[in-house]
Amino acid sequence: MTTLAVAVFLLVYLGMIFGGLPFLQLDRTGIALLGAIVLVASQVISVEDAYRSLHSPTLILLFSFMVISAQLRLGGFYPWVARWIASSNGSPPALLGAVVLAAAYLSAVFSNDVVCLAMAPVIIEICRARNLNPVPFLVGLACAANIGSAATLIGNPQNMLIGQTLNLSFRRYLLLTFIPIALSLIVTWCIIVLKCRQGCSACCP
Repeated sequence: MTTLAVAVFLLVYLGMIFGGLPFLQLDRTGIALLGAIVLVASQVISVEDAYRSLHSPTLILLFSFMVISAQLRLGGFYPWVARWIASSNGSPPALLGAVVLAAAYLSAVFSNDVVCLAMAPVIIEICRARNLNPVPFLVGLACAANIGSAATLIGNPQNMLIGQTLNLSFRRYLLLTFIPIALSLIVTWCIIVLKCRQGCSACCP
């Protein structure tokens, strides 16, 4: 039983990392569910124990914010934010800083995956209109979205579980993460700008 549990655990995490497994047309959610089904069906864990391992408030909160985030995407909110940032006509480093801050802030409240997927096409469009290389801005978007999602309890499911385990309030969690998140965003911006200036004068002159 232990060998089976370890094997399922490793396969599920490999599927999570690579986004799928050979011969299985499943996404990460499907792989996780399949792993849970295998463990329950093989009686490694009972149905009752599986049910007790679920934390309903976390799942409900996560689902709610996913629905809200999806509706904002369908309503064009994220592209509107990207175009609003571009309307300032600032320098490339300033534009990069605005993208980093916006992506981090939105990812702290909504799903970082949706933020990246919705904003990336608009950022590419804006960069092409300005004759800028979009790669540094897309790197900044991806990095800031991941960093920002760690800032609040609702930024990621993992954060909710950490807050639940350590009994942290929303305010307490934010106070603990604010300085590391802020420093990480500053370092991200500095590294991209420096690399950009060294290797790509069309990005950040």
